[in-house]
Amino acid sequence: MRKKVQAAARGVEDAGRRLKERSDKMEVRMLQREEHGRTRELWERVFAEDTKEFLDYYYTVKTLDNEMYVIEQEHQICSMIQLNPYEMRINDSEFLTHYIIAVATEERFRKRGFMGALLQASLKKMYARKEPFTFLMPAAESIYHPYDFRYIYRQRGGKVCGSKERSVSHELRGNIYEMREASEKDCRKLAEFAEEILRQSYQVVAVRTEQYYRRMLAEQKSEHGGIGMIEKNGKLVGSFFFAKEETYEIREPLLKKGEEEALPQAVFWLTKGNEAIFCDGWNLDVHNIKKSVTEERDRPLIMARLLYLPGFFESLRPRTTFSFTVEVTDPILEENNRRFLLESDGTKIAVSTAAKENDTDRQISIAALTQILFGWAPYTEEKLPEVLQKDLNKIEPADGVFLNEIV
Repeated sequence: MRKKVQAAARGVEDAGRRLKERSDKMEVRMLQREEHGRTRELWERVFAEDTKEFLDYYYTVKTLDNEMYVIEQEHQICSMIQLNPYEMRINDSEFLTHYIIAVATEERFRKRGFMGALLQASLKKMYARKEPFTFLMPAAESIYHPYDFRYIYRQRGGKVCGSKERSVSHELRGNIYEMREASEKDCRKLAEFAEEILRQSYQVVAVRTEQYYRRMLAEQKSEHGGIGMIEKNGKLVGSFFFAKEETYEIREPLLKKGEEEALPQAVFWLTKGNEAIFCDGWNLDVHNIKKSVTEERDRPLIMARLLYLPGFFESLRPRTTFSFTVEVTDPILEENNRRFLLESDGTKIAVSTAAKENDTDRQISIAALTQILFGWAPYTEEKLPEVLQKDLNKIEPADGVFLNEIV
């Protein structure tokens, strides 16, 4: 019996030593720009569905200014996470944010905590730069839920039938839509058009610039597509991204109000009469479009996590004058574990911090706060104190979210 106990003790000691050795070897490192190409091999193994054309685009264009954090074992990159930069607008404030992508670990190195280490290191880096939040499109919600990511954006979609018919009213007015593919010289016009459309309806969007559209044009071409432009009487009234695999997929169709019937005509122009898959960017309830739509879907798509809280609070709009405190608990970003004093004169929000007081009537987790401030309060798992809930309702949530960025 004594020998068995001693053997068991040695086994525990050996396991502990192996765990420590493994932990000591788990060094998160940010790659230099010239090293970015080293991650492509891991990407190809883990995300085998991505085409060579897409990866050629990605490793030529997107990796010019993104960040990559890796863990290396046996002289090779075995785990990685990439951060792609986006200029984001929240109401009238603009910030640098990063989209998390390519979270991948070589199969034989999984279940060692590599992903968690990379994710926490990158969150801390973004917080240090005072980025208000980060976002991603999860392979599965359960992967990111423990790190306090929560859904903030739903994407509508389905299939739309192509139609070359025009309404009688449009024929009487002589309004005829013209469709064409965009080139690089159109990117500034497309950016100005998108900014006009998106400012009218959304609070949280990636800022559309000429450079943004140049990249999107290259991305769509890497997927056998492009950018479509819809013009009427010589003026731009709509645009959309498109790509083709087995069928055409239309992404982010943007149309001026009153021009919704241009979409089925654009689909007909693109597909020569066949159906196309589409996702988001226009109103499904418009009668003359509704009849062309089949297999509608509405799914949560993008998860986010709050980072630098003062910056996010100050970007929001107050509903009234107020002064109240909120105590945040954040298991990853220690700087968020504090008491925030929020004050407003009715036009803007000011934020200051103080030591926590462990006031249970004022406490909220970073995950619940993310959901509430992005307008997803009904989905919050946490039961909030009534007094805090009433105070947080004095802030207008940033619930007009439009995040179609996928790389």
